[in-house]
This record gives sequence, structure tokens and C-alpha cells, in this order.
Amino acid sequence: MEELLRKSCPNCTASSIKTYAQNVKGLAKVAGLKAVPTNAKWLTGKLLETIKSKPLNQYKRLAITGVKALGAYGKKDQKWHDAMNDATAKYAKKRDSQQRTDREERNWPKDGYRALKTLASTLHSEVEYVEKQAPARVGASDMYEYQRYFVILFYAYHALRGDLGDVRIERKGQNYIYKKGKSWAVHIGQHKTVKSVGAIDLKLAKPVSDAIDIFLPMVRANTDHGYLLSTKRGRNKLSRKDMLILLRTTTQDRIGKRLGVQMIRVLKTTEHLKSIDEASELQRELGHGAEMQRRYVSKA
Repeated sequence: MEELLRKSCPNCTASSIKTYAQNVKGLAKVAGLKAVPTNAKWLTGKLLETIKSKPLNQYKRLAITGVKALGAYGKKDQKWHDAMNDATAKYAKKRDSQQRTDREERNWPKDGYRALKTLASTLHSEVEYVEKQAPARVGASDMYEYQRYFVILFYAYHALRGDLGDVRIERKGQNYIYKKGKSWAVHIGQHKTVKSVGAIDLKLAKPVSDAIDIFLPMVRANTDHGYLLSTKRGRNKLSRKDMLILLRTTTQDRIGKRLGVQMIRVLKTTEHLKSIDEASELQRELGHGAEMQRRYVSKA
């Protein structure tokens, strides 16, 4: 399916293709299939009615997935396109209302986005002893637990999508960390919206940068795959999917809320709602977009 998706969407990023392929597997499971078929016959009206009865966020994701799958097979079905447009419009209306979805309501931590910083602090207290060990002597289990702390810490400050799972430790490929003065920064050259916003270069928050100074020597001493994150068994490259699972299961186990990257992005945006509203009001007053508004700033 990945190969078919690549052929039907040559401009899609590699991470998007992986996501689409995973979603197609999920849609096939909804259809009661153990594997994704080699033709489009399973994408029926009955399946479409089934996904329409699901919560809005699932309906939207699965409708888009159905359209992507049809395209991969070289087919088109207007019913699926109509459903995708319907779900997207309903989701946008819900999002524009700024009302929490049922899923957000269930998984909203008491302290909002700050709950991740609190969790990171708790996890650090449990793995702080690892920092006293020589990097080459850190065992696989200890390194994985320290990595768990690092992933939570990273998302407590930086609400990227799942791109952390594809970050290299050298300036190679599309996504990597690099030193910027005394601090660390991350370059994300391949992400979902790269075509519209370009590459992301982000100076990392001091707690995250300090953690990399400690974690990176462990990675370099115990792995040779060239990526920042590793599996517990074998210390091979950790897949993007497994990093996202690590994020969701850790938050579920520790704070009772299942926080994926989308939820984390909503939490962070909500925390900054006041400053966003103020910036939007100023843009309306000046009649400028965000970039033009920045040009009107005068620093002493």
C-alpha cells in the first residue's frame, strides 16, 4: 500500500505516506479485514455508513483515508469525496467554535499543558541516577527510561507533530539536531506542512537543551543508527509510530490522560490563547499579516 500511495501522491512527504498507510490499515480493520486488499472493492457504501456513525474526528480521518486509498488504487468514488468534504467542514466548524471535543474533554489534564512539565519533573526524579553513570555503561533499560523522560520533556516545551521520531544526531537528512552557540536547536525539513511554511528551525528550551547534553553521549556510545531515539530491545532506531505510542501510554499510565501530539498541540495553543487573541486583534487593527506586523517592531 505504501508503494501505491507514493505513486498516487508523488509530492507527499515520506512521513505523510507512512501515516496514510497506517490509516488505511486501520480502515481495513474497521471493515473487518485482517489485511489491506489489493483492489478497491472493499471500499463500499456500507463501510462509508459505518464510519459516518463514528465520532467526528474518527469520521474525518477515516473518510480522508478512504479517498487516499481509492486514489492509490487508481479509483474515484464521489460518495467518499462527499463524505470527506462533509467531515472536514463539520470538523472545521467544531474547531472554529473553540469548544472542546468529547475526546479533548476526556483527556484534558487538570493543569492543562503544564501537566507535561510536572510529569517530566517526576520522571526525571526517577532516572536522575542514570546521569551519574558513564554513557557507555548505561544499560538498555536505563537508557530507554531516560529517553522516556526526554520525550515527555521535549513535548512539554515544543509541540511538534511526530517529527521527533525521525530526528538524526548529525546534520544529515531532513530532520536533525544541531548546536547553536551553547544551546541545541532542531531542524525539521520534512514535515506535514513543509510546502506551505517551509522548514522549521527551532532553538530548544534550556531544559530540553540541557537534557540533550546528557542524553546524546548515551546515544552515541550505545547506538550506531544515527538517530536520537532508540528501541529498548536491541537499541535500534525507534520508529515514529512507536515514539507516538510511548508518548500516549506514558501519559495514560502516569496522569490518567492519553495525550497524543494533536492533543498536546491543542493544549499548548490553548495555554497561549490570550497572546494569540492579542496578536490577532493587532493584525486586524493594522491591517497586516503576521510577517508584515513583525517588520513594524522597533527594538532599542
